[in-house]
Amino acid sequence: MYANKERNEARLVLVTVGYIDDSKEMQTALFDKMEGYLSHIQSEEFKRDYPQPNVVIEVDFNETPSQITFVNLYACYGWCESCGAKLCVYVEEKPLTITKDENGNYHVHFD
Repeated sequence: MYANKERNEARLVLVTVGYIDDSKEMQTALFDKMEGYLSHIQSEEFKRDYPQPNVVIEVDFNETPSQITFVNLYACYGWCESCGAKLCVYVEEKPLTITKDENGNYHVHFD
């Protein structure tokens, strides 16, 4: 967690190590951590320590995770936004965006 004064933002970084598979345990651990970050940014302590108006939750994968991880992360864009944060996802240090088409298919786009 750090403040980026140039961008006037607070950034919480969740770094994964190794392959994130589609097991219930792995998915639960990842999204429990995300939930913890989102709860923390709502706290008075966080708001006092990081008064920046912009909050970013950054998730960094050092390997491309399973497809179900991308599906689950797609839902997190709205979850983060509703908590006052922006979600940024990186795979192997490359920023990406996850979209869903009209047929319900998920797509990963490297920015």
